[in-house]
Amino acid sequence: MRAFLALPLDATAHSALASTLRTLQRASWAREVRWVAEENLHLTVRFLGDVSEARQARLRAALSTHLREANLPSALHLHVSAPSLFPTGRRPRVVACLVETNAALLTLAAIAEHCAQAVGLPAETKPFQPHITLGRLRDGAALPSLRSTPIALSMCADQLCLYRSTLTPKGAIYTPEWTCAWAAC
Repeated sequence: MRAFLALPLDATAHSALASTLRTLQRASWAREVRWVAEENLHLTVRFLGDVSEARQARLRAALSTHLREANLPSALHLHVSAPSLFPTGRRPRVVACLVETNAALLTLAAIAEHCAQAVGLPAETKPFQPHITLGRLRDGAALPSLRSTPIALSMCADQLCLYRSTLTPKGAIYTPEWTCAWAAC
């Protein structure tokens, strides 16, 4: 199964970002972007790729143990930026809202990386850059600056979720397979 680990958005952040997404979809350049479905909005912590059921079970067990021992706050309070072109304005691949890093989020990402490697998944080669993808640019797309779309919000996250990603011609479908509220792991 194709999978990833992510933080689901709380209701307030989800509502605000879904509204922002709908606004962006009405822009004159919106056809240059393959937009994420509102129900798929999330903060990816670690992409996993294809993961067997056995490896998934080992990963869930490792994550439960490490999250229980990590002494994370009961909820992560994260600041989310206005939409921008990511990773850079010169060579963007996505429209995304960046998420400000803090020690707890970096600890969570490090746990996810450690556990993924512990069950035999290859090491992530790119540094963790927390963001919430709103859409992916079509090849060769050129977009204007997104500064005219103001939003800045905070979100609360208290659980890590293992999602199944099913690719379809109409877009990806993300299905939660396992959730761990680290304060209760």
